[in-house]
Amino acid sequence: MMEGIDVSYCQAGFDFQAAADAGKEFCIVRIGRTRRDGQQELDDYFVDNINGAKAAGMKLGIYFYSLATTEDEAAQEANWLLDTMHEYLDGVSLEAGIWLDVEAPCQLALSPADLTATVMSWVNTMNAAGVYVGIYSYYSMINDNFELSSIPGYVPLWVANTASVNYLKVENPELNIPVWQYSDAGNIAGINVDLDVWY
Repeated sequence: MMEGIDVSYCQAGFDFQAAADAGKEFCIVRIGRTRRDGQQELDDYFVDNINGAKAAGMKLGIYFYSLATTEDEAAQEANWLLDTMHEYLDGVSLEAGIWLDVEAPCQLALSPADLTATVMSWVNTMNAAGVYVGIYSYYSMINDNFELSSIPGYVPLWVANTASVNYLKVENPELNIPVWQYSDAGNIAGINVDLDVWY
């Protein structure tokens, strides 16, 4: 089991060495997002954050904040991510995964079947390029808004569940849930940060 963190522009100036010294072995960095106008953009602090985590010797991962509500929009997000990974991350080992952050209100409005088809379009586009990926969301959205039977077992889930127990994993032992974000109130060197565990 490994302890880790996830970061974005919200953690500007973060002390990754302090995190490593505190026993945090992995870091999942926001690489970008889709804006409300439908275009994708790089997180303002992605380069600083990925370089800081790498310099501190942490295992690296990335996530992308999605606004996709159709299969075509999800494929567009995937293609942007593939291009951006080629530009910034060629030769970088992403041992802590590549994740699609699915939590936007516009996505909550979709039926479980439509949301799952949208997310799987992203997964399938990434997989077709030889890049294996997972899905991040919070407990109730995964539980209530996804059609879990339509997500293949080879697609890992990273669940946000601020609690003393990962309820999604306890209630669904058959699901592939290797990562649990158990707190959004960690503090390292004076900066608030999400805390995760990798089973």
